[in-house]
Amino acid sequence: MGQVEVPTVGFAYAEEKTTPSPTIPSNLPRVLLQAADRYPLHDLSFANPTARDLSYRSRTFSAFNQDVRKLAYAISQWAKPQGSIIVVYLTEHEDNMAAIWTCLLAGLVPCLQPALSAQQVHQHGHVAHIQRLFSPVTWLTNDFGAEQLSSIDGLEIRLFSELSALAESARVPADWVVHDAQPDDEAILYLTSGSTGFCKAVVHTHRTILAACYAKGRSYGLTSKSNVLNWVGFDHVAGSLEMHMAPLLFGASQLHVHASAILSDPICFLRLVDEKSIHLAFAPNFLLAKLTHDLEKDSDMCGRFDLSSIKRINSGGEAVVTKTAQAFTMVLKKLARDPSRVSFVLCPGFGMTETCAGCIYDRVDVPRHRSVHEFLGLGRPIDSCEMRIVDPDDGITVCHDGESGELQVRGPMLFTRYYNNPDATSSSFVDGGWFRTGDIGIIEDGELRLNGRIKDTLIVHGISYGIPELETHLQTVEGVAHSFLAAAPYRAPNQETESFLVFYSPSFDLYDAEASHKLLVTHRELGDISVKMITLAPRHIVPIPINEMEKSTLGKLSRSRLLALFNQGELTAHIAHAEKLLSAARQAAFAVPSTDSEKALATIYSRIFNVGSGEVSANDNLFELGGTSIDIIRLKHEAEAYFRLAEIPLIQILKHPVISDLARIVDSIRNRRNHEQEYDPIVPLQMTGKKTPIFFVHPAIGEVLVFVNLAKYFHNERPFYALRARGFEPGQPVFNSMGEMVACYVAAIKRTQPAGPYAIAGYSSGGIVAFEITRSLEALGDEVKFIGLVNIPPHIADHMREVDWTSGMLKLPHYLGLISKDDAHQLAPTLRLMPREKQLKAVWKLSPPERLAELRLTPAKLNHWVSIVSSFIEVCKGYHPSGTVSAIDVFYAIPPTGSRADWLNSELKPWSAFSRHAPTYTEVPGQHYTLMDSDHVPQFQKIFRGCLEVRGL
Repeated sequence: MGQVEVPTVGFAYAEEKTTPSPTIPSNLPRVLLQAADRYPLHDLSFANPTARDLSYRSRTFSAFNQDVRKLAYAISQWAKPQGSIIVVYLTEHEDNMAAIWTCLLAGLVPCLQPALSAQQVHQHGHVAHIQRLFSPVTWLTNDFGAEQLSSIDGLEIRLFSELSALAESARVPADWVVHDAQPDDEAILYLTSGSTGFCKAVVHTHRTILAACYAKGRSYGLTSKSNVLNWVGFDHVAGSLEMHMAPLLFGASQLHVHASAILSDPICFLRLVDEKSIHLAFAPNFLLAKLTHDLEKDSDMCGRFDLSSIKRINSGGEAVVTKTAQAFTMVLKKLARDPSRVSFVLCPGFGMTETCAGCIYDRVDVPRHRSVHEFLGLGRPIDSCEMRIVDPDDGITVCHDGESGELQVRGPMLFTRYYNNPDATSSSFVDGGWFRTGDIGIIEDGELRLNGRIKDTLIVHGISYGIPELETHLQTVEGVAHSFLAAAPYRAPNQETESFLVFYSPSFDLYDAEASHKLLVTHRELGDISVKMITLAPRHIVPIPINEMEKSTLGKLSRSRLLALFNQGELTAHIAHAEKLLSAARQAAFAVPSTDSEKALATIYSRIFNVGSGEVSANDNLFELGGTSIDIIRLKHEAEAYFRLAEIPLIQILKHPVISDLARIVDSIRNRRNHEQEYDPIVPLQMTGKKTPIFFVHPAIGEVLVFVNLAKYFHNERPFYALRARGFEPGQPVFNSMGEMVACYVAAIKRTQPAGPYAIAGYSSGGIVAFEITRSLEALGDEVKFIGLVNIPPHIADHMREVDWTSGMLKLPHYLGLISKDDAHQLAPTLRLMPREKQLKAVWKLSPPERLAELRLTPAKLNHWVSIVSSFIEVCKGYHPSGTVSAIDVFYAIPPTGSRADWLNSELKPWSAFSRHAPTYTEVPGQHYTLMDSDHVPQFQKIFRGCLEVRGL
């Protein structure tokens, strides 16, 4: 078998030298053959995290090798020339893995395509760029991908399912290949994030990938007895190379799971480590922080997991905060069955698509680590990789030890070029083969620390966003002088993730009489746009007079210079003047609470938002201050206690979030003037903006608090109305039929917005109500331009036949976070044998007291709420959709049960029969019950708002 020579220069760990080394084949197809020959029974496993028992599908190396060679034979029938590019656009790890090897064995070059933008204009622009870059090119995708691409003319689209069907009858030897590749042949193309415009395609050869995999495996201590856990997508080099091909080279077994499962349920991460005896895993800083936050208060999990197998957790994508790493290890100690047997080794690393992912690592034994720095260091390069720090201005003058400068790396794992982009390639390298990473760092005693970036990207919770694109949108704000705005990455001390600063020159005089009001409006809009685009507001917004904003000879603002001025305190005067103006603007709009009720509510608001009571205005709005669903419940409880009222209806707080308005409601209740009011389902969660309002129907729980976080993202864009079920207030009857509910909701929508076009949406079971509302509005002659159905199939009655009061008793507590999904499954058979009162007691006993207190629940309130849920379930039991609407946008997440693919194809695709135009099916992060929570709503809102824009709203 041919071999590739792998240089061994640079730094290396002592432990690497004792790790048995595999034979290094001359190309990637021979890696697969070697693994199948030497370790035929080792596993490639794929987890189904939606199953209650965490089921797995496994394929041995031998079986996988045979299967992909049959697929390679099938794809060879396409008669594509050797080296043709195939854009692989698939969602599941197993399909992506098979497609990559299929192309490699057939002499084709796979290009891994990440998820396309939900915004059609961006999607079409990207696809057009890919077509120009690779022309000609073939897309290999699934039904979902084909549907996304169907509106674009001129594409050659092939389905992976059809290729698989064609391969079933193939008979090929276990070592069959179409073409025996040479080491320097193109192997795999990876697309960069496109943060500075359209993406670049990074070319990796068989030689570069093999060199990287060999060096990584040695660094990680991989052997044929290792078990590796991966959740990173295969379109990322870390997923396909670092966590698949490198382990395969060393014969290590692998477990692959969808990222959303790990991110939505941190317990899943630990269960997988426990059940599959994982040795190597990956967790970036944001996941370490999330795991710590979600698990540190979970006393029920103490000592539950065998974590003795884990030897190393790699971390990359963003800097690892030292305190976060330390807190994470404390949580692991608490949850481990035997903490003394757990290796608390965290390995922060640096890598890029151009370096085949991680190429520099530190091996940190966190409990023993005593760092004086806020972030963990990055250590030394892996075998055959070198690094240096140079003067960023000339790119060649090497800095002394401890001096800051640009990080450059070189080694055999470096990419060869950017496809069809010689200018970008040449500008990325300097003499001697050194690659310019664009990051600022320091090397001390041979170890690397990063402290900034040159490139135009911002990383928020591990996701890269393009600064130029953000700047383009921020430039549209009326108070910004044209071309005088720059955004720069910034990380404040003790900040968990990277943030950013905005520097700009106002288009108005900062010393004008109207300056304070204009500045307040400008800063609010800059913040709104930032949150909508990258889910984060600027850490600081710094207005600088235009005569002091220097540009280069090319007419550009220097982000690095502005950032340096900020860090050195040179902009303090501008910041202080802006704060003075903003404070004056706030004071001008400030209304001192005057009545006793206003003063009392202002005090409660101040406690909730941790500000001085004198800083709260009678005009302050709970939602505009950032109030969450939990804040609303806290306000209700504290106000009831202060005013000695048995009940302040939640709907009154939702409809009157401004202190002065809520004070009048409270006074009315205290004076017994608040007799039963006519039921109105409309709850205005956000009232600003001139675009078409959105009406969102409640899920089965009937309440609308689930939409509070989502509504904030529409601030100053469009009103956001939620529809709340009937029956929550004393004396209100529940709905007895779908027709009664829909007629009530349509009338309320027409009172709120008399004429279309309308935008209607529904979450979970609320989706079928949204569908029926749309039918009714269209029957009245109104135009509905958008109907968004979130994770709900049309034939819901099929799922409701066996649902009873007990199901409602379990559904609501699970939705509220009182019991887990496993608890619900295990309780169901026992509860059905109990009377209603005992069912309630059993669930109440399992519920965490702190969560019950947070929700201000009592057994009576929970019982009443379950009755509302059960009534809604009864209404849905008899529901069968009919007729059609103009067009439907379906959003799908991990389903309550079963696989995502089955959920999409078998349950959701039937909506096509009820839409006069082809529906869209868009994947959103999270699980059915978590997609609206604070972890997932930032991404959900971007996708959702993008679909509204596509519909012309």
